[in-house]
Amino acid sequence: MSFTGKPDTFLNTEITNDGFYPDIKLGELQRFYRVPAEYKNDVIEHHTRLAISDCNAQLAVKKAEWIALGHTMLEQVDAAMIGDELAKVEQYKRAVFCRTMGLLVMAFATLNRREQGENLAKEGDDTIQYHLAQSGRAIRRLLGLTENVSVELL
Repeated sequence: MSFTGKPDTFLNTEITNDGFYPDIKLGELQRFYRVPAEYKNDVIEHHTRLAISDCNAQLAVKKAEWIALGHTMLEQVDAAMIGDELAKVEQYKRAVFCRTMGLLVMAFATLNRREQGENLAKEGDDTIQYHLAQSGRAIRRLLGLTENVSVELL
């Protein structure tokens, strides 16, 4: 039971990824990023699929490089661990989960309007930008970029 009095029930849905990147468990998204109970399961699943697609597209060139090096799954790219999880896998999940949260917050703002200011933490532009920025940071880490800004000479 959570502090809100609602039971801690999480989705058992797992979204199958492309075989290279790990499958995404919606229960992890709900636990780690505290998805509000107002979001319907179908909406969470839909926006997670969109986030996976976006992240995979942004990583397409890097994925091709990893495959050219003989890696068939992200888990094989780097053995660095964070606790008992592979660092690259954790960064990928972060990218997907944060992008999902950004998309969900945008969808919530358009689907569910209440009195002004009642749900700013769920609907605010700052919240959307925060989650999308966190997703971008995770993508940059996977691409091997350590800074939040990069410059390229054309």
